[in-house]
Amino acid sequence: VHCGGNFTADSGVIENPNYPYDYTPNSDCVWMITVPEEYQVAIIFTMFQLEQHEDCIYDFLEFRDGHDEDSPVIARLCGYSLPENIKSTTNKMRVRFVSDASVEKYGFSFSFIKEFDECKTTNHGCHHKCVNTLGSYRCECDIGYELHSDGKSCEDACGGYLKGENGSLTSPNFPNLYPNKKRCVWEIKAHSQYRIFLNFTHFDLEGVLTNCEYDYVKVTSVDAEGAVAKVHGQFCGRIAPQFLLTSETSHLRIKFVTDSSVQKSGFAAVYFTDRDECEVDNGGCEQICKNMIGSYVCECESGYVLSNDGHHCKEGGCKFELNTAFGQLTSPGYPEDYPNDKECVWHFVTTPGHRLQLDFIEFEIEPHQDCAYDRIDVYDGSSVDAPSLGTYCGPRAPEKILSSKNELYLFFHSDSSVQRKGFQAHYTSVCGGTIRAERTVGYVYSHATYGGSNYENRVACEWTLLAEDGMSVEIQFTNFELEEEVHCEYDYVEIYDGDSENAMRLGRYCGNKQPNLFISSGPVLRVRFRADDTVTAKGFVFEYVETDPVEGLIYTEEPGPTTRPPLEPVINEKANNRFLARTAAGRRPYVH
Repeated sequence: VHCGGNFTADSGVIENPNYPYDYTPNSDCVWMITVPEEYQVAIIFTMFQLEQHEDCIYDFLEFRDGHDEDSPVIARLCGYSLPENIKSTTNKMRVRFVSDASVEKYGFSFSFIKEFDECKTTNHGCHHKCVNTLGSYRCECDIGYELHSDGKSCEDACGGYLKGENGSLTSPNFPNLYPNKKRCVWEIKAHSQYRIFLNFTHFDLEGVLTNCEYDYVKVTSVDAEGAVAKVHGQFCGRIAPQFLLTSETSHLRIKFVTDSSVQKSGFAAVYFTDRDECEVDNGGCEQICKNMIGSYVCECESGYVLSNDGHHCKEGGCKFELNTAFGQLTSPGYPEDYPNDKECVWHFVTTPGHRLQLDFIEFEIEPHQDCAYDRIDVYDGSSVDAPSLGTYCGPRAPEKILSSKNELYLFFHSDSSVQRKGFQAHYTSVCGGTIRAERTVGYVYSHATYGGSNYENRVACEWTLLAEDGMSVEIQFTNFELEEEVHCEYDYVEIYDGDSENAMRLGRYCGNKQPNLFISSGPVLRVRFRADDTVTAKGFVFEYVETDPVEGLIYTEEPGPTTRPPLEPVINEKANNRFLARTAAGRRPYVH
């Protein structure tokens, strides 16, 4: 595939170099698209997978509203989610693809078409705003209003403008269930040199954090022209964002959207404003100034560390946060010799319910019986305080290293004398393992790229969930979509009450009917996932938590495989506990 070029046409297709195979490293391609006058350029994606990074600084696909290098940026994209359609405001668009020297993915494929702005000559009877869409239009309402069922009129709604120095907001009907088909937008505006801090005090929405497509809260910072300056996140599920969210500008937008099905209790949040100490002279920081409540901190870009004065940066930073399901890493300077007096750390995080496997392709570090000079240390967790998985040096590569959870930490140290070539390693995500259930809710995903792609063929995964002695494990599927077959012979999930060879199988499930609640009779519950070598699907997500044992739990013979949820639970009617209350509320545990 040609890298870059000029397109003057009504429509066309653009793909990355080497598509549909992994794109080539060190690419820098520019395409200029021109459609006829009076039309706009519309982009429709069919495939998208680029190296993931929060700010898309490694590999990215950039769209500009015009042909110039400094034309306004429409979007800068990376990651694994298929982007929404993109449109220009004129008949010209500039597209640039950049890849660095390391990680390569499948890449992208998109179509461009000429698009006419249906709202340009008439508003089609829209009460407030006419918004152009691909091949059509839709009516939208100003903040504080919502669209009537006629699709054109606007009426009073949730959301609105919040201008106080502090305040609060909640979803409609909070703390009761929010309504279906809602779209609420709150706009918080502060003085120009102030920033807004947002904290969610309650959060309970349909979905799970990696798949917020049904009900969600989306938080964005907005610049002085009303354009999005930064997307802070799109949130859903039962766990609120675990941080105090700080706006990039003095204007924060909170958007709440619900679909037509599941309802939850919603959210509650508080906000307050504070002067941005980074606004003037970057706070005195040489590189990055990060505003804090009543203060600020200086930070450095990748490859630098903060000096003792807390404001200036010096070379030497060697810390990496790797949040993808797979990738590679090398020692400093590789394939040349690593430098003296160097310390580097790699913190790996993969999808919950998966472990990390580290494979060394090349390994040459100064040898010593106790690895006292140059070495790597690997830890089973998020820091050097986690259990050690080994210390390594010398010319022999370590065997495969496997974490017990979804985090791994690697530390590299070199002293002031001998240098060697160093190492090259690959890391991948491995499903299954033993998971300790706690009182707080945890999640397990069918595959490490859930939400970005279907599960792969020939999958065999098994999760063993452990509670404390005398307690039980509770699991609840929140998303479920496997290949459907009447006997669940191809792709399926099995649930076992215990981890022994003769543990009772509680059921086998496939298709897209979500299984109900399961509670173990003892401290162990086992989940097995199998997929054959043909059809794949979206996969599944389940929540797990340690819970009190359930009285009156009666197990009988397991039913046959099913694509349907379990039937009514069988419960000792004399039992009087929270289990019955949950059943009455509509959450049915699977009991035989």
